[in-house]
Amino acid sequence: MHRYTVGIGVGVLAIVCFWVGWGKTQEKRDGQDRLNGFMQLKLDHAKGILEGLSNEDFNAISQNAQGLATLSLESSWNAYTTPEYLALSTDFRRAVRMMTEAASEKNLDRAALAYVNTTVQCIECHRYMRHAKR
Repeated sequence: MHRYTVGIGVGVLAIVCFWVGWGKTQEKRDGQDRLNGFMQLKLDHAKGILEGLSNEDFNAISQNAQGLATLSLESSWNAYTTPEYLALSTDFRRAVRMMTEAASEKNLDRAALAYVNTTVQCIECHRYMRHAKR
């Protein structure tokens, strides 16, 4: 169960990483660089969580999940003010909170499932952002 769940998380994270590096345009370079920097911070925390899950390091899981929660409150996070986007952000924060709680309970299976759920929330939100009109 542990390897399967973490394997799914790695695969989903790889898809997200591929999407992030795809589709840059020259005229949006400055804004894109800022966005990429912010995205890199999110990915660094996601990688830290995955490493924590792999090593059963509940402190690393908790710290990185809290880092994601903090980033989700930054102004850079709020790309849209639509009800759909706000709901997606709420779902993301809920998944991260579940991961933090699981880490504090030292429940690796629950933390891994919350990580997968968090990753799915990332994908759903990025899908929405690709198709939404500002």
